[in-house]
Amino acid sequence: MMRIGLLLASGLIALAAMPGLAQQGPGPGEPGPMYGYGHMWGGGWHPGMVFGPVVMLLALVGIVALIVWLVRAFGDGAHRHGGGRRALEILEERLARGEIGKEEFEEKSRLLRG
Repeated sequence: MMRIGLLLASGLIALAAMPGLAQQGPGPGEPGPMYGYGHMWGGGWHPGMVFGPVVMLLALVGIVALIVWLVRAFGDGAHRHGGGRRALEILEERLARGEIGKEEFEEKSRLLRG
């Protein structure tokens, strides 16, 4: 659970830093802002006004999906995959000790195997 919090916190910090990175001025040796006779597209509507935010949302959804996949692959869920096998072993031990009967063993093993 702590890993999820760390991943989310680092993602939020990186997301919060994006506007600052986008507003950096020109570096040394780079030309400054170019002032001319209008916008590059002549002003008015530009397709980037719609597609820019859509691409950013898709990128954000992709990052979140990647984080969820990583947490599931390397998090606590990786320890649960062998749980069904261990449960069958315990059930077999209980049958061997005589704690449960054959009918109960077969019923529970059928439930565990799906």
